[in-house]
Amino acid sequence: MAPLFPPLRPNFDAALRDVGAKDASLRAAAAERLGDPPGDRVAEARAALHPLLDDRSAAVRAQAMTSLARTKDGAALDRILARFEDGDPTVRQVALIAAAELGDRRALPALVEALSSERPEVRFQAVASIAQLAPDEAAAPLAARIHDPDPEVRAHLADALGALEDPRAAGALTALLDDAVPAVAEGAAIGLARLGDGAGVAQLVRALGDRERCMEAAWALGEVGAIEAIEPLATLAASFLKPLAFKAAAGAALVRLGDPRGVPALRAVLTALRSDARSYAVELVGELREAALAPELARLAKRPRGVDPVVLAEALARLAPESDAAYAGLRTLAMRDDEAGERARELLDEA
Repeated sequence: MAPLFPPLRPNFDAALRDVGAKDASLRAAAAERLGDPPGDRVAEARAALHPLLDDRSAAVRAQAMTSLARTKDGAALDRILARFEDGDPTVRQVALIAAAELGDRRALPALVEALSSERPEVRFQAVASIAQLAPDEAAAPLAARIHDPDPEVRAHLADALGALEDPRAAGALTALLDDAVPAVAEGAAIGLARLGDGAGVAQLVRALGDRERCMEAAWALGEVGAIEAIEPLATLAASFLKPLAFKAAAGAALVRLGDPRGVPALRAVLTALRSDARSYAVELVGELREAALAPELARLAKRPRGVDPVVLAEALARLAPESDAAYAGLRTLAMRDDEAGERARELLDEA
């Protein structure tokens, strides 16, 4: 049971003292504080943290590794790698995270070996840590695990391979398109789209109905020029029941695919009573350089209605070369006495 009154964050000197406290919560708080040492006391912090890697409390061991990673203590690498087989599952996961956070490529062989662990949670975290530590070398070892027996690991693997945007991952992603688990196949389709490959259009259309993947899927369908997806996208954009962000993503995809229903779909989000997706829609309009929607953005410059005005300034600047209304809107924002006004003035000077 967690303490009712957890200890306050100690100052640095108190943390050095508290690493020897009997109370594990005090030692854990000390370990957390030592991860943010004054610039001239990093060596002291590291020296105090090292013994905590063998602490009897799993929470303390985990926090010590996290803090040593924050201080980039390469001398702790071997002991962190040894914790891949710790008896506590949280400590094992933190060890894998810390090994990547250290940024020391000497950890790569151990992380690759962890991909073959009997524990699925270890394999899951190893995928992310390899992709973070060595993205330029990750494609081959990750591709070798596409037949992992755990569907969550395979789904994570598909996402990680796609995020690499490495052509060497294309073969593995193509193989994952046929996975029986939708999350795996859809993740692979999105990854292939990042490489300009439209082999997963069917999976992407299916993903339009997935709340977690809808927006990425809509982007991907536009990215690969999937004309066959126009009607499903148009249905999504016109739906009364779907979140506004989904409708904005579908509208943007329609614009990219040359369908005239895209602009009205984006306009409907920009002018909706609710504002939860308005900034996102503004950003999309700027990225698309859709000058037909410049008047709506110019009106928002006078009354942002929930839009981040900095995002609005960036979008208006993209439209300004082709739209007097966008230029006027940018000038309106430039009159503000805040960050958005400053950014609008910078953009006007660059124009």
